[in-house]
Parts: sequence; C-alpha cells; structure tokens
Amino acid sequence: MTDGRTGRSGEWDALELYAPLLNSLGGSAGALVNEQVSLLVDDAVKVWSRPGFDTFLSVPALRFTPFDYQLQAARSALRRMRGRAILADEVGLGKTIEAGLILAELRLRGLADRTLVITPAGLVAQWQEELERKFGVPTRLPGQDTDRGVVVASLAAARRDPLKSQLTPDPWDLIIVDEAHRVRAPRSASGQLIRQLRSRYLLLLTATPVENRLQDLYEMVSLVAPGLLGTAAQFRAAHGAAPLTTPGKEPRNVAALRKQTAEVMIRHRRSEVSVLLPQRLAETVRVEPSGAERQWYADLTARVRAEGRTAPPARRLTLRSVARLAGSSPAAAVPTLAKIGWDDLARRGSLLTAPAKVAVLLDRLSRFTQAGEKVLVFTAFRQTLELLTDQVPSAAVYHGSLPRAEKERAIAAFRDEAQVLLSTESAGEGRNLQFCHVMVNMDLPWNPMQIEQRLGRLHRVGQEHDVLLTNLVASGTIEEQVLRVLEAKINLFELVVGELDMILGRVDDEFDFETTVFDAFVASEDDAEFGERMAVIGDDLARARTDYLASRASIDNLVSEQEGT
Repeated sequence: MTDGRTGRSGEWDALELYAPLLNSLGGSAGALVNEQVSLLVDDAVKVWSRPGFDTFLSVPALRFTPFDYQLQAARSALRRMRGRAILADEVGLGKTIEAGLILAELRLRGLADRTLVITPAGLVAQWQEELERKFGVPTRLPGQDTDRGVVVASLAAARRDPLKSQLTPDPWDLIIVDEAHRVRAPRSASGQLIRQLRSRYLLLLTATPVENRLQDLYEMVSLVAPGLLGTAAQFRAAHGAAPLTTPGKEPRNVAALRKQTAEVMIRHRRSEVSVLLPQRLAETVRVEPSGAERQWYADLTARVRAEGRTAPPARRLTLRSVARLAGSSPAAAVPTLAKIGWDDLARRGSLLTAPAKVAVLLDRLSRFTQAGEKVLVFTAFRQTLELLTDQVPSAAVYHGSLPRAEKERAIAAFRDEAQVLLSTESAGEGRNLQFCHVMVNMDLPWNPMQIEQRLGRLHRVGQEHDVLLTNLVASGTIEEQVLRVLEAKINLFELVVGELDMILGRVDDEFDFETTVFDAFVASEDDAEFGERMAVIGDDLARARTDYLASRASIDNLVSEQEGT
C-alpha cells in the first residue's frame, strides 16, 4: 500500500515504531539532535577510526627513510611504554629520529598539540632543523608570537626565570628532553625544572642513563615511571649502592633490574644493528709559513700573551679572539688588529696576501676535483672565506649572513653543480651533506665540539663512503698544540659523533676547552711551557675518555638487549 503523503510504500508506518525512541533522544524540546551529544559522538568516532600504534601514520610523509630499529623503538615507546620512555641508544644511532617518529605519530592523532623540547643550547637549531626538514613538524622558540609549532628551548634558559615561570604552570602533552642525564639529579637546577614540568608523555634521550652510580639509573627511571623501582631505600636494598667501578661491589639482582628497566628503556648498540658508519680517514698537514708570516704571528701572539696576563675580562676575550683570527689567516686578523690599535701588526698583516695554507689548500682542491670529488672547505671566519672566494671563483659559498633562500641555493649548487663549497661554521649546524665525503679544515676551532659539528655534516648515518678529512695547521701555532692534544689523548677523529660531548662532560661540569687553552697560553712564559700545560689538559681528557668507556660498559651490563616488537 502507498501512503499519499510520501509516495513510499509503508515507510512512514515503519518510522512511527521509533517515535518513542526519537522523543527520548530529542528531550523536552523535541529536537531530534542534541548538538553537544553529537559533537561527543563525532569525537568518539574520530578516536575509534584512528589506527593503533602498530600502524605508522607519519612514514608516508617523512622526507627520509628510517631504519627498522628506529621504527621498532618508536613502536615500543608508543605501544608498550605508553609514550613515557628513556631512549638510550649508543651515540650516533639516531635517538633524535626515534623521538621525532614518536612525536609525529602523537601529533597526527591529536595527542601532542602542546609539545616542548628541552635541549642543550648548542643543539636548539639542530632540533628545529631535524623536526622541520625531516618530519615536516613546525617549531618555534619560546616567546615567539604564535601558538603553532613545537616549542624548542635551551636547558640553560628553561631552568631559570623568566622562561621557567612560562613553561611550568600549564601541563604539556609531550615533553622531550635531550641529553637527559643533565636533569636526573633532583637537587640541581635542571633536575628541579624537569620535576616541576607536567606532561602526559615524556621522552628522555641520553646515551648515558648511568654514570658511575646505580642511583643515576634510579633517578632516570623514576622520572618516566615513578614507583617502578620502588622507593630509593628499597632500590638500594635490592641492588646495592656502591659505585659501579668498586671491585667486589657489583650490583645485586642484575637480571631483575634489567627486566624492570626494559619496561621503560630502549637501548640499541652499534654491534646489534646493521648500521655501519663509514671510516674517518683523517690527515693533518702541517704547513710551514714563510719567514714574514711566521714572524708576524710570533710577534702578535707574544703581545697577546704579555697583555693577556693582566687584562680585564672583556679585553681578555678580545685578545683571545685576535689569537684565533691569526691562526686562520692574516686577512682574518687585520680588521680586529686595527680596531684595538695594533696598527703596526695590522699593516704587516695586510701585506701577507698569500698565506702558506692557501697555496696548500689550492693544491689539495686541484687533486680532489680532478678526481671528480666534491670538497667541503670550512673556515671559522668571513674574512678568510672572502680570501678563499677570490682564489676559488667556481666554488659555491655559504655563510650565516646569507638570506635563507640564498643558503638553500648554495647547498643546491654544491649538490648539483659546484665541486667545492666554501663555508663558515654555519654549515656545521644542522646541515646534512652526505652527498660529499671530502672535507678540508682551513683553520681549526679551539673548541673541539665545533670540529665535531663540522665532521657531523658528512660523517653520519646515510653516508655511503669513507670520509676523508684534511686538517691544515701552520707550524708553531696554538692550533697545532690543540690538535696534538685532541689527536693523541682522545683520538678525536676516530670518535663517533656524540662521543666527544660524553668525554668533555666528564672533565668538569664547567669545563670550557677554548677558555682553558687560552688561559694556559697566557700563563706560560714561552711555547715550551705552553706545551707542558697542554699536556696536562690532555691527561685530563684521557682520563675522561677512560671514564666514558667504563660507563658505557656499565650501561651495557645493566640494560637488556633490545628485541623486535
């Protein structure tokens, strides 16, 4: 039968059967849809429709291909550890990548809209670069006029007001702490900061969750999983409290401890994964300056040493800069010499238009380019860069003052056309240039971390060739002494990227290599005494390296081997 009002057979009568239910849903107003209820249902449907963490939503949009072990780490942290985990891979295996994967998955599910990354100051730009370039995740610095993007803050700034007061009141969805061993001590300013911050998800990144005390491990685990290891007293009673290197006082119940830490900690070793970094083949070329150049440098450094002993802090900093500039090239030092009133040395330096290192560099470049190799040349200073640009007109040029678009063009030109890239330190921060595997240091920073940053542009996961590194060092310079110590005492050029920071951090909490070198220089009567003082610094570095290796072995003993998930 057909209903004349609808023209549809029997449908209206069938709908009448649901009238009581519709009236109940509609409420007193009789509306068929309650907007608030509808929104809740929509939200629930969205949640139900999201795939579980066994499916990676971010991978199709990534601008790189993660390794299987990195995907496994992210999956374990999300599924088994519920987003609160310690990523403790050995240095060089990509803890940043694992954290980025976890962040990207949480963001795509709407679970990490408010994210904070806390990192050492020197790594802020690198974190921004990695998240934006590799994961397409927008970032911002604290205080920038936007609510979008992951906040990336330096630990040094975050643990003090005014930034601390801005970060701590409201809870975050996700907090990522890089070099997290710096926050484990509860009484330190950094430790107090992390304990005042609140978040649903927490990732702690460190290659050294344990130093020399088992208590280190307890503090670290307790940050992500309070109570997992019991109270501090229960933990000490179960596993002991002696330093890990104490003979005959090894931790007790290690198997049980491994089982517990495996609930929140992921650690891969290079020996366990199929990621093999290429070799570094480093050579040091000691260049003999001409007589005029040698005498100019000797006169300049003698004046720096004499005045530096009694100079106030600001003047001392200027003198240190002069000494570093002179080690790069006379052209680099001349403007500063004129500014501080050392006009005689400025005039003499301006006449040294063909430094010996430039001739050696041109010879090396000729050999490499004739063999079809691309070469990255680093210098710390713009004046030296300009000197080299005149000598190598076909090179691409990169420095920090270039607009972003021109920086991108310089990198693209080096990748596609130019065989040589002349660059200042700015390309040592956040740029991955694995398509090149030959590097020349025109000058050598006194800060070994800057040397490592330079190396890290080429020698990193994804590099398919052995990396050939040439260091040009003028005989009789401060740089020569610096390089001698770094090579002889810690085998700098054999370390994996990241290990140097582990070593320097063990010398002293406030240890600054560059300041230490300059202090030793001005305190010495002559170069022979300077050499003796540098040898003492080298011994401290050697002990720190031994401590690092022992710490790494202790961690391997306490942390379970990773298994696939």
